Amino acid sequence: MAPPTLLLTRPAESAQAFLASLDQGAVARVRVVVAPLMEISGTGNTAQVSEKQSVIFTSANGVSYAPEGAGRMAYCVGAQTTQKAISRGWNAQQAGDTAQDLIVRLKADPPKGPLLHLAGVHTRGDIAQNLSDVGTPTTHIALYSQSLLPLSMEVKQALLGRCIVPVFSPRSAAQLVKEAQGNLRNSHIIALSEAVAAVFPRESTGSMLVLSAPQAVYMRKAVENLCKTLGLP
Repeated sequence: MAPPTLLLTRPAESAQAFLASLDQGAVARVRVVVAPLMEISGTGNTAQVSEKQSVIFTSANGVSYAPEGAGRMAYCVGAQTTQKAISRGWNAQQAGDTAQDLIVRLKADPPKGPLLHLAGVHTRGDIAQNLSDVGTPTTHIALYSQSLLPLSMEVKQALLGRCIVPVFSPRSAAQLVKEAQGNLRNSHIIALSEAVAAVFPRESTGSMLVLSAPQAVYMRKAVENLCKTLGLP
């Protein structure tokens, strides 16, 4: 029997970084296919952050396109984004695992002064509006765009066989469902959250695993476990 395919649909750089983080013994049991469903590119916008101003980062891509931190305060979603911000000189704090967590945290303990949400064109949670509505003026600046990409015929063919597919966002989930054209019955989907899982018609997938928390460590473990289980001789 042919080994299952581990289909990585994150933007190319993120997909390669995720692959490198996996246990290589588990990866050896599968065929890896990198097929990004999104392409990240800069919008040309720049962020002018004053010395006393704080920012919000909801993704590592936002950090990459932002200026150096120079010790300024950053409120972040997720451990990976927080570590990326620290590496670029921000005084970064993790304010939860989701946009909603961050909103609750900053509503309960509002920072002094206005905030900048340095992110992509497409965001979740309407952070800027939610915080502005409760008296913390917040401006969303789109530093990068997330363009949707099609799947190649080769990848569509791979979906006819056994596949392990980690999915990290509702938008990429929707693009996968659209491009697969109903051919996900042999795909074992690992959804980062309930919001991601909700995009898939449950009866159309081979299986659906929703992580207990939207954290990279849980996604890695889930993917490694499936690679080892489905990739058994």
